[in-house]
Amino acid sequence: MEGRDFGAGRGGRLLVCAAFYLVLSLVPEAAKAEPASGEAASIYDPSTLAVVDIALSPEAIDSLEEDPDEYVKSNFSLTFTDGTPGGDGETIELADDVGIRLKGKAGSFRPLTEKAGFKVKFNEYAKQRLLGLKKLTLNNMVQDPSMLHETLTYSVFRQAGVPAPRTGYAYVRVNGEDFGVYLNVEVFDDVGLERWFGEFDDPQHLYEGEYGTDVTPGGAAAFSVDEGDEEVRTDLEALIAAVAGGGEMFSERMEGFADLGEMTRMWAGEKFLGHWDGYAGAGPSLLPVNPLPNNFYLFSDAAGEFQMLPWGTDQTWSSRLDFGAEAGLLFDECLADTACLALYRESLVEVGEVVEALDLDSLAQATAALLEPWQEFEPSREEHSLREIDEGVADTRSFIAERPAELDAWLSSRVEQPPPPSSSPAPLSHPARSLRVSRAAVAGGVLSTRLNLPKAGTLSERVTIRTRAGAVVACATRGRVEAPGPEIVRCKLSSSARQRIAARWLRLQVELDFASDDGGRESRDFDVVARRAARV
Repeated sequence: MEGRDFGAGRGGRLLVCAAFYLVLSLVPEAAKAEPASGEAASIYDPSTLAVVDIALSPEAIDSLEEDPDEYVKSNFSLTFTDGTPGGDGETIELADDVGIRLKGKAGSFRPLTEKAGFKVKFNEYAKQRLLGLKKLTLNNMVQDPSMLHETLTYSVFRQAGVPAPRTGYAYVRVNGEDFGVYLNVEVFDDVGLERWFGEFDDPQHLYEGEYGTDVTPGGAAAFSVDEGDEEVRTDLEALIAAVAGGGEMFSERMEGFADLGEMTRMWAGEKFLGHWDGYAGAGPSLLPVNPLPNNFYLFSDAAGEFQMLPWGTDQTWSSRLDFGAEAGLLFDECLADTACLALYRESLVEVGEVVEALDLDSLAQATAALLEPWQEFEPSREEHSLREIDEGVADTRSFIAERPAELDAWLSSRVEQPPPPSSSPAPLSHPARSLRVSRAAVAGGVLSTRLNLPKAGTLSERVTIRTRAGAVVACATRGRVEAPGPEIVRCKLSSSARQRIAARWLRLQVELDFASDDGGRESRDFDVVARRAARV
C-alpha cells in the first residue's frame, strides 16, 4: 500500500487498535463459549486488516462474466498488516491454482465491473490450504454502509454460545485495481464445523435454508446440503416428522431431535439484533417477494439432534423486530409451548447480558476507527460515500443504545396481570379485526393453524367437509389463550377425512371464533386444500 498518505482520519480520530482488546476483556470468562482459534486466527484478528490481491487472466474474467457461479483459476496472495495502510508484513502467495468465483444473492450480487463479492477455494485445482483453511468468503458489504453489522452480530452469537463464524477485514485488489474494504467471513465447511463440533463424519449434515425453506411436511428436499450425504436426509425427515406430530407438547416432541437451548438463544439473538432476514425474522406473510425464513443452517450431530446456525446478517441493527412476532415454524411452535416459551425468555435475558458485557458501542467505535483510513481510498467501486458510512455507524450505535430498553419493555409486558375484580367487569368492546391467520397445514392427520391473537381469550375452531348428505364435521377444538401473540391450533381430523386425504385430496372449511376477555369477538372463515397430507 505504498504511496498512500494518511493523517488522523475523518473527524480527527486516531486509529486505536488496542480498543478491541479492551472491549473483549470486558466479557466474563463464563460467556466465552467459543472453541480454540486454530492456526487461521491471524486472519480473523480483530485489531488488524489484511490485503488480498487476486490476479485474473482475460479468459478467467470472460468466464466469470458468462457464469459467475463457476470457479476460475487465479493467483492469490494475502498480506498481513499492522492495521494501517503501508504497514505491510508477511505475504502468503498461492500462484495460478486458486479457485475464485463471484458470490451474492439478489440484493448483494455485483458483477466484476462493480464491487463484486468473492468465494475463494484454495483446493479447487490443487491439494493445498491457507493456514489450514480450504475456503474464504469475501463479502462486499454493499447492503451495510456501516461495515459493522456482521462483525458485531456474530460476536454476540458466539459469546451467547451459538455457533457462528468469525470475521476479519480485508482490503481487496483485483489485477492491481482497488475494489475496497471487504468482510472476511469464516466458512461453515468441514474445517469450520470441526472447530465447533469436533471431527465431522457422516451421518452428520449441514443443511442450508433460504427463501422460505422450513421444516414443513415434505420440505426436506428444499434444503441445500452443504456437508454430508446429499441423498440420505433421514435426520432432517425425522425432525420434520417430530415437529408435525400431534399429542405431546412441542418441547417434549423435540427431545433428541432439536437442541432448544441453543436454538432459543439463536432466535433471541436474531430478534434482539434485528435480523429480519433470518429464521426468526418478520414472518413469511410479510415479504411475499422474498419469503422468510431465510439465511440459516441446520446442523445435525451423529445422534441426529439439530442445532441452528445464523448466516447472512449484513442487514441487522436497523429493524426493531417484535420479540414475539411470528417467524419460522420452529419459532412459532416454541412460543406456543409453555416450557419452550420460558426457555426463549431466558435466552432473551441472556443475550441482553452478553450485549452489555461486550460493550458493543466501544467495539463499534474501535472497528470504525480501524476501517477509516482504508475507506478513505474511496475506490470507484465503493457504493457508499464517506458520509453515508459515518451515518451508518451512527445509526448502528443508536440501535445498540436503544435496544436493551425495548427488550426490557417487552419482557415486562409479557408478565401476566391479575384478572380484574368481578365487581368491576371490563366494558364490552368490539375491536378492529386483528385475529390474523398466517398458515394452515395438514400433516399426520392433524390440521395445524398458525395465527396471531391480539389478546387473552377463548378460541374455537370447527372444521367441516362437504358431502352429498351435507356438511360433516371433520374436527373441532376449543381452548383458552392466556396471552397475546402467536398460537398454533391443532385439530385431529376424523378417520373419514384422513382416508379421503390419503386417497387424493380434500377441501376443508375452517371456522375460527375468538372471544377476548374484554368482550370483543372476531371470526375467520377460510378453506384449506389438503393433498395427501402435504402442506397446503
